[in-house]
Amino acid sequence: MNLARETGIKRSTTHNTVEELIKKGLISQTNYGERRMVVAEDPKKLEFLMEQKRWDIKKLEDNLPDMVKSIYESVPQAKANTAVEVKYYQGKNEVRYVYELSLKADKVYSFADLEKYYEIYPGTVDLWKNALDKNEKREVWDLLVDSTMAREINQKKHARYHAKFLPKADFYAGFGFSDYIIFDDKVAIIQLDAENVTATLIDSKQVAMSLKALHQSMWSLIKE
Repeated sequence: MNLARETGIKRSTTHNTVEELIKKGLISQTNYGERRMVVAEDPKKLEFLMEQKRWDIKKLEDNLPDMVKSIYESVPQAKANTAVEVKYYQGKNEVRYVYELSLKADKVYSFADLEKYYEIYPGTVDLWKNALDKNEKREVWDLLVDSTMAREINQKKHARYHAKFLPKADFYAGFGFSDYIIFDDKVAIIQLDAENVTATLIDSKQVAMSLKALHQSMWSLIKE
């Protein structure tokens, strides 16, 4: 009641907030007669709590390979090449996870609009370069929507990065080009709309092979 009065926050909200802070270890409590007393912990306790979180994360990282292996062993896997799994992602952070999946692949084929990508994810050029530097098997073939930005970025060549530009056409104007990324028997279709960034990830060997064949056909037709 006293806290609610001092802070100007409703008593019910104050009660719920105090309970959350107790769970987080930032407030301790004791009884004073029939009244419950709460006391803020010393700010130095935050250092201990952060160290504990780091230890928990390290433990999780150490156990993660075994956990992933256990999940794969316990969940029946589709045997046929025709099996298809589709996942949907919404929001910048969720969709960035899909891009980062493709950063781990050895071979990547994409149809991309770099101007729209960097509008959504500015300052991430180094992610793509670092992925090539870290993985000597990695090779990338990009078919890009032609733009000044795309031309400037492609002046910084990498031996295992290849790019060609899609012919300029009027029908590109006025609509949001989606990125298509083919990697590891997967196809990611990413809507680069600043108001509604979404991704559809299709895990299908046949679909990936079909899109890869289309990409390679277009690549061979574009002379540059």
